[in-house]
Amino acid sequence: MKRVKLFLSIVFILFLAACGNSNQSSEPSSTEEKNDTDSQETANDESYVLKMSHGFPTGAFHHTFMEWFADEVETKSDGRLKIEIYPTGQLMPPDQEVPAMLQGQIDMSHSSSPVLAGFDPIWNFYELPFLFESDSDDPSVYLEEKIKFNQAENGGQQIVRLMEEKGLKVISLNFVDMFGSVFTTSTDNMITTPESANGLKLRTPGGLIGPETVKAIGASGMTIAGSEVITALQQGVVDGLLTTPLYAHDAQLPIKSFSAVPVFNSVTPVVMSLSKFDSLPEDLQEVLLQAGRDLEIYAKEQVGEKAKTVFSNLENQGVEIFYPTEDEMAQWEEATQPAKELFMNEVEGGKELLETLSSLN
Repeated sequence: MKRVKLFLSIVFILFLAACGNSNQSSEPSSTEEKNDTDSQETANDESYVLKMSHGFPTGAFHHTFMEWFADEVETKSDGRLKIEIYPTGQLMPPDQEVPAMLQGQIDMSHSSSPVLAGFDPIWNFYELPFLFESDSDDPSVYLEEKIKFNQAENGGQQIVRLMEEKGLKVISLNFVDMFGSVFTTSTDNMITTPESANGLKLRTPGGLIGPETVKAIGASGMTIAGSEVITALQQGVVDGLLTTPLYAHDAQLPIKSFSAVPVFNSVTPVVMSLSKFDSLPEDLQEVLLQAGRDLEIYAKEQVGEKAKTVFSNLENQGVEIFYPTEDEMAQWEEATQPAKELFMNEVEGGKELLETLSSLN
């Protein structure tokens, strides 16, 4: 009997020991809990610096908007996330920024749709003529149409998703100007009708669509680096260029005529390496995205306000402006139709984007 009692006592003791071990393995110790908490607090306290490159001058909206954006990011993150901006191509030419992001040499870029079109032709969409409604007397008409498309799931947001598949995160579908048009160096060669452009040499930002648009109106397109544009205009290398009114005014381009015809509609997105974005804590990812959304609102306000006076300011600088009638605008739209046809036929997904735009209008 004593042996039986001894055996039962041993079994009972072993049972209690097993229960103790089970509880210990399933419930973290206070030391483990403290380590986890410390690790989380360390992640929340860690600071990050992102390197941004762009090729635009410091006096243009392209740069001042990025200064505003960087301030917003630093403020919203309580100083944990900062952006170092390198303007005017200090680090590299704009067409090298995307490869540099994918290779980890830089983190971010304030790029442009013509440059990004070299990475993925879907960006040529924004180089198409006659995309969004416009009114020379009311800039908000154009801006509202553009933003509506950018925010559409099957519009601008489709482009955003396509970029993620290729390793780029679009932080903001930003823009810094109104529609782009044709400017010339003399009132003698002012372009009023598509036929009047015949034989002229016009600088384009490059890409697939700009040269096709110029070709459609009988002119010759030339791709010239942004840093060389003023010299090319002054020396008569080109007779004019495709550019935007705010930029032409702020950069004091040597131009004498402006045709208010919407022949392209560039955006200047803020993009970054997707892998770099994913490496940031989730709260800082949200800071970037929120600042990107706020940037679009800020850009609309700033561009809309300045666009109210840019035409008169250009005229005060001695620039003669051609305002086409509805019939003349229709002639321009018909003449530049080959650019849209090229986009639909050559760019995968291009037809669907134009269908989305049509449904929104």
